[in-house]
Amino acid sequence: MSSADDRTARARIRDTALELFAEHGEGMVTMRQIAEQAGVSPALVVHHFGSKDGLRDAVVEHVRAWLDDLIDRSSQPDVTTDLAAGNWGSIAELVAPEALDGTLAAMPRYLRRLLLSGDPVGTDLIRSWHTRTVEVFKAWDAAGVIDAGENPRIRAAICMTADFGLFLLADQWREVLGTDPLGDGLPQWAAESMSVYGALFTGSTHPSAQE
Repeated sequence: MSSADDRTARARIRDTALELFAEHGEGMVTMRQIAEQAGVSPALVVHHFGSKDGLRDAVVEHVRAWLDDLIDRSSQPDVTTDLAAGNWGSIAELVAPEALDGTLAAMPRYLRRLLLSGDPVGTDLIRSWHTRTVEVFKAWDAAGVIDAGENPRIRAAICMTADFGLFLLADQWREVLGTDPLGDGLPQWAAESMSVYGALFTGSTHPSAQE
């Protein structure tokens, strides 16, 4: 097996584990089941990850990197320029294509399991993303894009509560709205969310709004 094939197998195993963990919960999934669905031998799973705990760590880091990447891209200069011009749709364009991908669609469902179970890993992820979000809010405030308020940490927490609430209530909103807010309905959901945030965050308390 070539090194390229080996790396592809590792990613396939990780993604399969993510999907099975999201669907059934980590405690209900065996290494053998993951190997069978990924089309590899159990020995190869052990070779790449050592144990189920090692595989779980890889899944968690994959999820962490997914949202880290979205946060990184949302703070790019060209996006900040768009936001300063009132084009909040640029953020929606960053988010929408990601969650429409087949493999990535399992990430919100996996996060929902972590958050609802009270798993410390879920709290750690929220803490990390909250720190990053506060940094972005402060940068946007300095650029005159938003008013981060007197307490950016709480303001960021409020926004994250709304965003992650979608993961927790996705099934209910799918029934109520008749469209999947984490699937085909995501582009419209993201656009409307950013329009609401844009209206809330550009208040008269920001220095640039008082000039």
